[in-house]
Amino acid sequence: MTINSVAKTNTDTTAKIVRDLEQLTTWTIIETNKYLETFEIYGKSMQDYKDTMNTADFTKFFQYIVNDVIEAGIKQLGLNGVREEVSGYDYKFHDTPVEFKLMGGESKASFATGNKTSHFGGAKTNLVWSIKYTFNNNKIDNFGMVVIDTDLTESNVWKSSSGRKDSFSTLELLNDEEGCILSQYGKIKKAVKKLHFIPLPTDLLVAYYK
Repeated sequence: MTINSVAKTNTDTTAKIVRDLEQLTTWTIIETNKYLETFEIYGKSMQDYKDTMNTADFTKFFQYIVNDVIEAGIKQLGLNGVREEVSGYDYKFHDTPVEFKLMGGESKASFATGNKTSHFGGAKTNLVWSIKYTFNNNKIDNFGMVVIDTDLTESNVWKSSSGRKDSFSTLELLNDEEGCILSQYGKIKKAVKKLHFIPLPTDLLVAYYK
């Protein structure tokens, strides 16, 4: 279920970053679910908010909490990282920019979603750390994680429509671009043209990678 990240990275620094993100991902999922057991805003649980919002809006809301958990995890685990959240990236690990993406798990072909303006303006960094999740019973019940180096392919992996009202782009990989994936938790499989990224049960992944 995981790719040998060290063997597929092109520098020692990238290998260190990937190992840190693998460790941090597991910690973040566990701690987020623990936090949600008692989380309430005026009597409403996170599930109550999920039930009244679409996936995109809920993810924007939920990501505030997840980012706080990630920041706490960097300190707790003693990792060489810092949260910055500037245009093009969200964190630095070993002084290297890393873009973090949290996304709902509906679209199989999407590995991440991002702001179209920052991508086509050339602001996005090449290292993308993405967690895809599903949310039920007030917890992350399925998730997957990938670390992708977009510099390992010559094609433009960020796709978007040409509509003026569409402000989002999605990161998609063709079947022959699997080499861009430095690490994965979850299932990656080839479809007709594009790779599909499928989350797996949280209990299964946490037990395997903890």
